[in-house]
Amino acid sequence: MGLIQSVFAAEAGYHVHGIQDNSPAERAGLEPFFDFILSIGHTRLDKESSLLKDLLKANVEKPVKLEVYSSKVMKIRELEVVPSNMWGGQGLLGASVRFCSFQGANHNVWHVLDVEVSSPAELAGLEPYSDYIVGADQVLQESEDFFSLIEASEGKALKLLVYNTQSDRCREVLITPNGAWGGEGSLGCGVGFGYLHRIPMRSLASHQHQNSSAASETQEDTHCSEVQTKQSHRNTTRSHFTMK
Repeated sequence: MGLIQSVFAAEAGYHVHGIQDNSPAERAGLEPFFDFILSIGHTRLDKESSLLKDLLKANVEKPVKLEVYSSKVMKIRELEVVPSNMWGGQGLLGASVRFCSFQGANHNVWHVLDVEVSSPAELAGLEPYSDYIVGADQVLQESEDFFSLIEASEGKALKLLVYNTQSDRCREVLITPNGAWGGEGSLGCGVGFGYLHRIPMRSLASHQHQNSSAASETQEDTHCSEVQTKQSHRNTTRSHFTMK
């Protein structure tokens, strides 16, 4: 199946999350959060099964083609990966993947806003307004998932996957929520969620897509804004790290 045909036929694939350093996935140029593996060796991966694992095993130490959809630029590209069990890390690919739809894949992100001095957020290296929290050790599918994770991780080191718009790269961040750090909240930073806080897309195609869907998504953003501004009425602890 060619790249042009694939972009119309595909609706789901293996979502790439964490990528280990110096792994086959990193060397191939896979990008965490944004990339979805659609096919391997020209075999379409259209449902969750053992097929991806089986095909990786069948091509150990041999180059094999991948078709990969990027939700960042909304395009499909072809990569070459060499599955290996000799690269020094875990897995033949060295990446964690999960089969899911890539429709709306960029919606579940949490925008880092103001960062307080000496807060857990600043100590972790979070950068105001240019950082977006896109993942964690567990799947985050709804706005409340992130807030619940922060509450459950009080006093514990938490690994987050963070995308920065200035560097155009994802990085892992270790942060320890601490309600007693000396300021407001457990993180000491504002967090925005919703249409106005999504990662700005760089391609013309993505810009056109956002314009066409803006009207239908305005209602969703209004709801998400209310989630931020009304936290104090439902949960005082939660409001501290979602607003100032």
